Amino acid sequence: MATKTTKVTKPADNPSSIGSQRNYELMLVIKPDGTDEKLSATIGAVSQFIAELGGVMADTKMLGKRKLAYPINRCTEGHYVLLQFKSRSTASQELENRLNISEEVIRYLLKNID
Repeated sequence: MATKTTKVTKPADNPSSIGSQRNYELMLVIKPDGTDEKLSATIGAVSQFIAELGGVMADTKMLGKRKLAYPINRCTEGHYVLLQFKSRSTASQELENRLNISEEVIRYLLKNID
């Protein structure tokens, strides 16, 4: 009697799951010293980098300038910006690396909202 074998593939082996997009929210706290053009340029640079990583921007909300709970890098205020986008899960580490070296971004929080 012959037995029939079936191959079971793991989700990581499936090529369609490698490029799947996830929904993310990115909260940025940007340095308050500077003009509106500098703020827009910083937000534009982050959005452009997300696009370079294959992400798609969904929404950008300017939440305004707010007082920080404690001083960070001698700043007592910061511009709060909320970005919503879709991207591959592998792109999140690259984005965090870029935000860590940015001089304009005081703090950030990247959250998967799926």
